Amino acid sequence: MAAVYVWDTSALIGAWVRAYPPDVFPALWDQIDALGAAGRLMVPEEVLEELAERDDALHGWVKTRQSTLVVPTSRAVMLEARDVLADHAELTKTGTGRGKADPFVIATARMNGCAVVTEERGGSQQKPRIPYVCQQRGVPVHSVLEVIRAEGWTFA
Repeated sequence: MAAVYVWDTSALIGAWVRAYPPDVFPALWDQIDALGAAGRLMVPEEVLEELAERDDALHGWVKTRQSTLVVPTSRAVMLEARDVLADHAELTKTGTGRGKADPFVIATARMNGCAVVTEERGGSQQKPRIPYVCQQRGVPVHSVLEVIRAEGWTFA
């Protein structure tokens, strides 16, 4: 069975802006688009909301693919996100808007049996970040580069 991935805001921004901009790596973005079309890439609606705050080309790219990429928040995901925050209240920074999608990314992955894709690293109980919380909840975590390798994508 082919892997399914839930992408965090940091993975999308990190790839689009820093590591693999579409003007340099258009074939990569075609592959990412194909993952979404195949139902193998999910973007929680809370991630789309975070991207909307930037209202840039990346937000536009995701928004035009909303029907294939963006997954609405189900009641089960909402309850799981609540449990994530109950165990890791510092995952989101109250009042700053930072990381507000994080519990929904983790919850979506856990409820759908898939991996999270993020560019975040580390974390602890005192300073939780996506990789740490995923480890605590048994959710696999990958970077964008790890997805590229796992999918066997190469670019000449």
